[in-house]
Amino acid sequence: MCAPAEGEEDVRDEVSATGYDVLIVGGGPAGCILANRLTADPSVRVLLLEAGGPDHWWDLRIQLPLAMGFPVGNRNFDWRYESEPEPGLGSRRLHHPRGKVLGGSSSINGMIYQRGHRADYDRWGEEAGAEAWDYAHCEPYFRRLEGNVGEPRGTGRGRSGPQALNRGPAEGPIFDAFFEAVQQAGYQVVPDINDDAQEGFSPLDQAVKGGKRASAAASYLHPVENRPNLDVHCNATVSKVLFEGTRAVGVRYRDKNGETHDVRASETILSAGAIATPQILQLSGVGDGDHLRGLGIPVVHHLPGVGESLQDHLAVHIQHRCVQPVSMSEIRNKAKWPGVVLDAVLFGKGPGSRNPMQAGGFVSSDFADGEPDLMFLLAPLAMHSADESVEVSAHGYQMHVGVMQSQARGSVKIASPIPAVHPKVVLNFLSDPKDRDRWINGIQRARHLLGQPAFRHLDGGETLPGPHVRSDEEIMAWVRRTARVGLHVASSAPMGRGEMAVVDPDTMRVHGVDGLRVVDASVMPSLTNANTLAPTMMIAEKAADIIIGNTPLPVKLPKRPRLVEPPEPSIVPPAPAVPSSAPAQPTAYPSGASLFADSW
Repeated sequence: MCAPAEGEEDVRDEVSATGYDVLIVGGGPAGCILANRLTADPSVRVLLLEAGGPDHWWDLRIQLPLAMGFPVGNRNFDWRYESEPEPGLGSRRLHHPRGKVLGGSSSINGMIYQRGHRADYDRWGEEAGAEAWDYAHCEPYFRRLEGNVGEPRGTGRGRSGPQALNRGPAEGPIFDAFFEAVQQAGYQVVPDINDDAQEGFSPLDQAVKGGKRASAAASYLHPVENRPNLDVHCNATVSKVLFEGTRAVGVRYRDKNGETHDVRASETILSAGAIATPQILQLSGVGDGDHLRGLGIPVVHHLPGVGESLQDHLAVHIQHRCVQPVSMSEIRNKAKWPGVVLDAVLFGKGPGSRNPMQAGGFVSSDFADGEPDLMFLLAPLAMHSADESVEVSAHGYQMHVGVMQSQARGSVKIASPIPAVHPKVVLNFLSDPKDRDRWINGIQRARHLLGQPAFRHLDGGETLPGPHVRSDEEIMAWVRRTARVGLHVASSAPMGRGEMAVVDPDTMRVHGVDGLRVVDASVMPSLTNANTLAPTMMIAEKAADIIIGNTPLPVKLPKRPRLVEPPEPSIVPPAPAVPSSAPAQPTAYPSGASLFADSW
């Protein structure tokens, strides 16, 4: 679908002369959604520019869900950002994978879809100074985008939206043990962590369909790629927004042959992500004036909040050996790969058709502020770790442990006026005074869950961090040495009305300039307590209505309690008491499959 670089000069010259109505920078989740929604009006001409290449249907590295590790770190699919030394992590430099391909990070991520807690969005409404961004006003847009399959009846999820979402299946002895252990540890198993009650555990929604990854490009862009009013150019790296005074009139970009092109549009929308969007703004002269002048960049508008307030989650993996041959370790046998691929691609089933992390949930630490602040995800195999871990050929299982609340804030700042030079990225992980307490409590809770009797017949012992890591200091030393980013960067161009706000929450326009909007994860006033794919897509759906001028979707009001008379006193005599001499019956904990048998 992407226009090739060769033989396009005449077309591009014409585009430069006539212009588009809307120019979208970035073909990630937000850009794909905007391209779909805005071109529904055939009179609106839209150009989408993506710095990466096409998401070829035949490229299993990005299409096969189980192959999700292959594109990460590959220069053909990943921007391969690297942070500045992180002071709280022993000055380690962390890798920040970001999608550089049509579909953006939805083409290389783990495909896990999580709305986040309703309190996240109510906080947005307060931070942005706009009630329209609280949960009641955002929830209808989640339902509009969701195309849930296998979702329990009775939940308020969307079933007919463009974005395919499939649950679980979270089946097998390890997942069965996990759901039993969850209850033994005192937590709840809930029908759906994306419904009204987030705290608890359930099978996870994944953006997959028919055994393949359901990226935003597959869900939103490819179905409308033949619209005559939509043009998509891949391998088009935007270097700056073009201004006439303080009005954006288009962008300058380079194609894969290194040739530079200027293209004009009535409206320009940056949807390049939480690292590239502030970088482009700064390269264009929108940002902190002193910083830009120091790099020789003419200041179009002094906007000090650009690139500030960057956030991400931090995560570790706890691993155990498995004494029974029931994990997914056999998928590492290359002789089995052809069958795994065929099962997924032809029949939409088997281990190749999912991310192995198929179950998980959210719990509150002892230091939570009104909403769950810990995320646990389980995979029935032990993945490679930079630290000592289970041999990749051995049977094992692992839990992803993430602290999902922190006041730590970082920044994205360009270091050069040359667009090809990556900006300086720092998150300042573990700088919040509460981080230490949450991490220690989070590791303790994860170990407590994995140490429940339900795992006894499988557990061959903890290998990460290992039995030698026990004290608070040893736990924090391990976290500082091994923790990695959660891949959820956000909030680097936040919506709001204060001095450090970048985007107007009512219009998505950049403060102080005309003709320029931002729609992606960078506009989040603060980071949600979950993965960021779902909220980013919701933002784009909601922003499309704002840009078009549509009436917002109606708010889903809470159900009014039914007024009924209290029941008559029972006339059924109580059951006879069990004699005290009768042996106590053990508590029955259902398997992972039977927990949900009544709700499919």
